Amino acid sequence: MCFTIAIHATREELERRYKATFASPSEYYPGYYFSAFTLPRVPVITNQDTSTIQMFNWGLIPSWVKDETAAESIRTKTFNARAETITEKPSFRSSMKTKRCLVIGKGFFEWQSRKNEKIPYFIYLKDEQPFSFAGLYDNWANPVTGEIQYTFTIITTSANPLLAEIHNTKKRMPVILPSDQENQWVNPDIPVEKALSLLKPYDENLMKAHTVSKLVSKQGVDKNIPEAIAPFNYTEDSLF
Repeated sequence: MCFTIAIHATREELERRYKATFASPSEYYPGYYFSAFTLPRVPVITNQDTSTIQMFNWGLIPSWVKDETAAESIRTKTFNARAETITEKPSFRSSMKTKRCLVIGKGFFEWQSRKNEKIPYFIYLKDEQPFSFAGLYDNWANPVTGEIQYTFTIITTSANPLLAEIHNTKKRMPVILPSDQENQWVNPDIPVEKALSLLKPYDENLMKAHTVSKLVSKQGVDKNIPEAIAPFNYTEDSLF
């Protein structure tokens, strides 16, 4: 599972990294903590326009959803899509064929079960550069207002050894695409079978992780601060 990410990179940094420009530069705000449950707007690059970085809301609403009530209900169930069943689920199978995207991030959070406690970790790449989660998106038109909502989901797969140790209950991880496979993922002409073959656990040797404070587990506090991703060491006493 992947419900919390960090995108603490400047607009200019992301535009250089992806050789793309923001469609609406004023909409992007770097952050240390984005929770799917707040339905945040996150930068994505779609297979329909790889030269533009757009801001989509987390929580995919399929285009076939009939009304606003159903849309609000389904989007809280589509924060993630399992790679193993992505072509079977009605919410995702159409997008897998025609609406693939890169979801831009710089790190993500997972919790380790340890002595009846949940210990948060921040996970990122060793080079500390922005990277791409494999994502799907869709466009839903509100039948009453005509407003179009652009939404996405992050694809997950089985954990690599590093994430299996951290996320030691579900043993899942988000699909992170190697930079040399990003263009393949958003190439609308490649067969679905080829796209599916890209949905693999990322190389653990290219990743780093450290424990962070329980600030990121607290309710009603500002988590969008540098302390959210700062290393924090837990002693035996601090677990209780």
